[in-house]
Amino acid sequence: PSAVLEHLDISLRCLIGVVFLAACIGKGRSRASWREFVASLAAMRVVPARLVPAAAYTVGLAEAAVVVLLLLPPTGRLGHLLAVLLLVAFSGGIAVTLRRRARVACRCFGAAGAPLGRRHLLRNGLLITAALVGVAAEGASGGVAPAGVAVAGVAGVVLGLLFVSFDDIVELFVAPPARPGP
Repeated sequence: PSAVLEHLDISLRCLIGVVFLAACIGKGRSRASWREFVASLAAMRVVPARLVPAAAYTVGLAEAAVVVLLLLPPTGRLGHLLAVLLLVAFSGGIAVTLRRRARVACRCFGAAGAPLGRRHLLRNGLLITAALVGVAAEGASGGVAPAGVAVAGVAGVVLGLLFVSFDDIVELFVAPPARPGP
């Protein structure tokens, strides 16, 4: 059982770490990407306008902190907990934005994304669940073999990349809205 938990811990660290690393890279890869993220945060109207730049920097630093904390075995649980707090806050902001019926692009990963929607709440809910399981699995010491570490790590990275591509994957299965006839 402890080896299973250790594999799970490794996979979930990789999954959450990849998602938050992609968010950091996406937002910080260019000034334009950063400006688009800040503009989307302002458009959500969940933070007073004067605090939007500070909130954006706080989000960026907190996302980077999640990645660093998950890399180090003694701080993995803290990394998962910070991820949960951020994802809950993000979900709250998305829910408020949806309730207002505001059309705001998802700039979660810096790229021009689909408008925020229920699917983003679903994605965040799944990530919150993964991070909470990571909190429970963290610290298992079963002495797994290097091959087990590699498989668990690759599985987590692949799952993380799937979450990063969530909007694209959903678009494959959702029909585009019908256009009015001529």
